[in-house]
Amino acid sequence: MIEPLNKQLLITTFFILTTFYGQTQCLDEPGILYKTDNHVIDMDTLALLAAPMLWFSPDEPKLRDENGKIRLPQNLPFADVSDGPIVYYKIRKIYTKQKRIRILSGESASRRSKRLDLSKISALEIEYYFYYEEETGLGGHPHDLESTQLQIQIIHSDNCPQYKYGVQVKRVIARAHGLYWFENALNVDEYTRFPISILVEEGKHANCTDKNADGVYTPGFDVTEKVNDAWGVRDIISTGKLFTGGFQAWMAKSRSPETLLIPPGAEKLESVVKIKDRYPGISIDNHYTLAPFPVLPTDFADSKLRKMVESKKPKDWPKVTHSVQAGRSIVRLSKENKLRNKIGFSYRIDEDSHFSVSVPLLFVKHVEAPMTGGWFYHKFYLGESDSTPDQTNRYFGHQIQHTNSASRWLDNYIGIGYEIIDTDTELGSTNPETFLVTEIGMKVRVNITKTPLKFLKFLGTDYWGIRFGWKNLGFNPFIYSGFVLEIGAGAF
Repeated sequence: MIEPLNKQLLITTFFILTTFYGQTQCLDEPGILYKTDNHVIDMDTLALLAAPMLWFSPDEPKLRDENGKIRLPQNLPFADVSDGPIVYYKIRKIYTKQKRIRILSGESASRRSKRLDLSKISALEIEYYFYYEEETGLGGHPHDLESTQLQIQIIHSDNCPQYKYGVQVKRVIARAHGLYWFENALNVDEYTRFPISILVEEGKHANCTDKNADGVYTPGFDVTEKVNDAWGVRDIISTGKLFTGGFQAWMAKSRSPETLLIPPGAEKLESVVKIKDRYPGISIDNHYTLAPFPVLPTDFADSKLRKMVESKKPKDWPKVTHSVQAGRSIVRLSKENKLRNKIGFSYRIDEDSHFSVSVPLLFVKHVEAPMTGGWFYHKFYLGESDSTPDQTNRYFGHQIQHTNSASRWLDNYIGIGYEIIDTDTELGSTNPETFLVTEIGMKVRVNITKTPLKFLKFLGTDYWGIRFGWKNLGFNPFIYSGFVLEIGAGAF
């Protein structure tokens, strides 16, 4: 039998441990927008919770209507007419831990009535689309459809007394000019403010993340991935005087609250700083309408816009994907994984002529240099395999190379590695030896996506280029030094 004092002590200890355990299961991490005990949420509500603010340049063409109100972005020509600016959304992908489970309910005829079961969802991707009737400046054209994606993890807190489910933004990808390397990607941390602020490029409408919502783009802070390649926001491109290259601070114009467009009801959302308190003097009338992405009519005649809309996949959304990793890291699941962004092929000329290939440092994953923001990658190249009299022949070469970016039109590179050389010049015999090799040079890339050579994309890359280098073979003494020329396809 337990003595009264010991019994009381046991009860108290159990209470303390239970309380402590329960509290430790209540996550208080950056990016949590919503907490609830209800496992059911409709798509409209979820889209509103994560909806971004749009911050335009003070000189954005056709920004305001005749009454001085912001009129951008506009409704798609085939959709219902909106009185004022409108933003569309798609819940593109839903990740679940279990196969073949039902996570949707509601009338199939209406996206607004669709409901999600948070208890069965680990993560999801939601994309917001912004339509403009025209793009101005360099390469201007009618119709412009831009987007920003939020990657969200659903928190399951069964032992938390405060809530059972949480909606947490883990990563934001603001699209820029339709290129993977130009994307402005942000991993959410404690300095990220919500609703997330998106800077809209003047005239061209590329999107850029603004982590602390100060209206100023700061590389390495507002964008945390592919820092040297990220486009940022380059308002001066509307003048037609800039093609590409690294971002410079003078390229972006400062924003003021007068050109800030907020999501509907943003000032009422939980877990966000009220818009009025953050930006004194701002008008809450500067908000947009949020709607599901409309269905493209089969008889819609504008071929250019049709092609643009059909490229925004999936058509039948959301797409449900089973993944055991979804609960741990949606970031790891959702990063761009296209082959054309990883491998490069070229024809190499140094001592002899041969083919070379570049692959990521981890073969399936790129490695960003921690200090420079550049990239490390492997360069493999072959040589002649048959020995001939009075000539040393290379069997194989391998370097680990570094370059500052994967997308700038003019860039430098440096590499170090080894080459296996046959130093026996007697016919019929070989003597393979390994020598240190170092290389340094410049490369010129051309993005062919908007050039007459765009048909070459079928080879698997958006980039073609040429590199000029100087190679040293051996060390103290060098056994060979000379120029290197490469022509080929790929960012590296």
